[in-house]
Amino acid sequence: MKIMYLNGALTGQTMELSPAGATIGRESDNIIQLPMGGVSRYHAKIERDAAGNWLIRDLGSTNGTLVDDVPVNGAAPLAAGSVITIGDQLLRCMDSDASPAANPASAPQPAPSAPSQPQQPAFFFRPQNTTSSVPTSTGPLPEQPKPAPAAPAANPASAPVPPPEVPHGLFKKKQDKPRSSGSKKFLSNVIFALIIILIAIVGLWLFLKLSEPQQAPSSPSVTKKKVENPFILYYEKESVSGPAVFRFVLQLENGLMEVTLDEPQNKRRYYELFKDPVPDTLIDKLKQQILETGFMELQQEKIAGTSQDNRQHRRIMVGFDNKFCDVKVTNDVSETFNRVETIINETLLDEYDLGVISQNVDRILEDARTFLFVAEEAYRSIDTTPSNLPKAITNYKLALRRYQLFDDPKPAEWKTARDGLARAEAKL
Repeated sequence: MKIMYLNGALTGQTMELSPAGATIGRESDNIIQLPMGGVSRYHAKIERDAAGNWLIRDLGSTNGTLVDDVPVNGAAPLAAGSVITIGDQLLRCMDSDASPAANPASAPQPAPSAPSQPQQPAFFFRPQNTTSSVPTSTGPLPEQPKPAPAAPAANPASAPVPPPEVPHGLFKKKQDKPRSSGSKKFLSNVIFALIIILIAIVGLWLFLKLSEPQQAPSSPSVTKKKVENPFILYYEKESVSGPAVFRFVLQLENGLMEVTLDEPQNKRRYYELFKDPVPDTLIDKLKQQILETGFMELQQEKIAGTSQDNRQHRRIMVGFDNKFCDVKVTNDVSETFNRVETIINETLLDEYDLGVISQNVDRILEDARTFLFVAEEAYRSIDTTPSNLPKAITNYKLALRRYQLFDDPKPAEWKTARDGLARAEAKL
């Protein structure tokens, strides 16, 4: 089987898969490496089953795997023309042209079948001659001679009349006693009447049984408890500009919160699953604020046109009780979407000190330089205004926290913030 890239930098290129298959993911040790948003480190695997059929298996990825726009639950078969969706990458399955098709002319022809014998009926009925025996041979029946015309009777009135024959099962039996027909008819009528009475009794019982809940609708035993779905929140920010990819995801479900940051080019990766559940008071506050914005009645907006080298989007999904809304937008967003995003930032991210992690590199550096500038100005004026010393220490710490998110080598201002904080604390 071959795999063709339908988009991305390798559009149009194909890859021949070995019989062992191929792993797909963001890490460099995958056979098919996809360093882009929405792709897990080890996302999926293409392999063959015991019968030699190709299939794709999802390896527990965050965003899942699609085959012809159908989510893969465990594993899904692959055929020529199938389109695999992994994150933003589209891959098409193609047949390998290594083995030519077999020549139909050389295929073994089935042996001609023997001439079919005429089908024999299971039983033979002889209405005009009940004394003849039923043939048991499986071969064709011999041709029956035509009966000769009967000679006219001299006196039809004086001729003896044979008793009538009635069918019994598959054979005919001569009726010896004319009274037996009446007895059988009477017995059949009695059985039919009993069946009708039994059906009526069963129908009446079912009617009474089904009507019992209607007679006591207010009974506590039949009162159904209203089921409320738990609160679920999914918040995602993703931007792609050339090779630079930034993706931040926050998931809150069953009271547990999970945060993921992935920015490979700047070597920024962060993951945390909070052990302590989010307090119910905070979840109730989120519900109330989101309901007041009207977000739950918001319809999916049309995503603005983007290019492959420069695009960004945001997505918010909220569900609780019998309400659900899932909206994904680009830069052209509605005011309602912006209000819900602000609520998430102020209620959850600030509460758990995740505001810095949810920003991209440019925004973090901009904020860090601002905090460093304020800290330096406050420290220079402490001789005349000693009350500015706590302000300098606070801003040094805010700047240093942002610079520490970068791997070595760190930005040049990191040393300035570190030394400034040490001087300010010593001064204090």
